[in-house]
Amino acid sequence: MELKIIEDEPKSMILEFVDADRGIAELIKDKLIKNKNVEFAGVTKEHPEVGQPRLIVKANKPKALILEAVEEVQKEIKEMASQMSKS
Repeated sequence: MELKIIEDEPKSMILEFVDADRGIAELIKDKLIKNKNVEFAGVTKEHPEVGQPRLIVKANKPKALILEAVEEVQKEIKEMASQMSKS
């Protein structure tokens, strides 16, 4: 998977997930929308068959908030893997 930065502004960021489905972008979005500092977070895809998913975030310092959300997702996945290895 490749990540392209489409827009990187002080209050807006758009990331495109190349060769990936919406899953990862949706996981990150779900964390972002729970953050009170995020004005908007959404995932879009221009065309269902050929488009690439894009994560759109409107907030002050969106990059930092996205990184925070990614860390939360990573933590949850590690916890899940740990639980599975115990069974």
